[in-house]
Amino acid sequence: MGALCGIGGGLFTTPLAHYGFRFGLRRAVAVSLCTVATGTVFASLTEALHEDNSIYLGLVAVLTVTALLGNQIGFLLVPRIPIHWLKLAFVVILLVVGLRVMLGGGGGPSAQDVELLWGDYASVVGVGVIAGILVPLLGIGGGLVMVPGLLFLVPEIGYLGTRATSMAVAAIISTRSLWLYARRGELDKRTGGWLAVGAFAGAILGVQMVHWEGVAAVAQVLMGGVLCVAALRFAWDVKEGWSLRRRG
Repeated sequence: MGALCGIGGGLFTTPLAHYGFRFGLRRAVAVSLCTVATGTVFASLTEALHEDNSIYLGLVAVLTVTALLGNQIGFLLVPRIPIHWLKLAFVVILLVVGLRVMLGGGGGPSAQDVELLWGDYASVVGVGVIAGILVPLLGIGGGLVMVPGLLFLVPEIGYLGTRATSMAVAAIISTRSLWLYARRGELDKRTGGWLAVGAFAGAILGVQMVHWEGVAAVAQVLMGGVLCVAALRFAWDVKEGWSLRRRG
């Protein structure tokens, strides 16, 4: 799903590790980044070798530089933001992005079909910064921000160009975030390793599938629905947490 939709997979593995494996949220974010980094790296390599390669290297360069700046800001914020505020942020982001992805158009040109202007590159600077901030906070690859951001600001590259470019940037910033978490001793390497194995296989398969006729449009609608369901799950948890604090 991450490779199909340009979202690295942290959307699924962070809730899985947090609610399924009962990891604390920051530990869940760390193992989630194993999925994100592995999936985005191998999805991007597969995309680059595909005959319909849709990666826009100029946008990747701009988004990477600005996202790395945001990434550093995000790590400074990690110990300063309460857990319930992180969950609330997840709710808002997932709902907004879910609706945007479902309503967006599918398909789009391949990378060699569109010539971008300087204004197009300048317009995505803010998208990169925000995406970078969210990576260490929520264990995502930045695609939650970059996919709708690119669809809105650079619509001429289409959905295929959006997801491929987003994945390439996410490969860089999520790998760096994973390294920082591992260096701080917050990574469960055993769980993260198994998640990475699955992400490797899924990334390669997902890139091949998204270039099949009609798959991109279906993937958008499906992903939008999954995002909204995940948002509702986090919203319920936030509501329960606030209820407990009021009773306490």
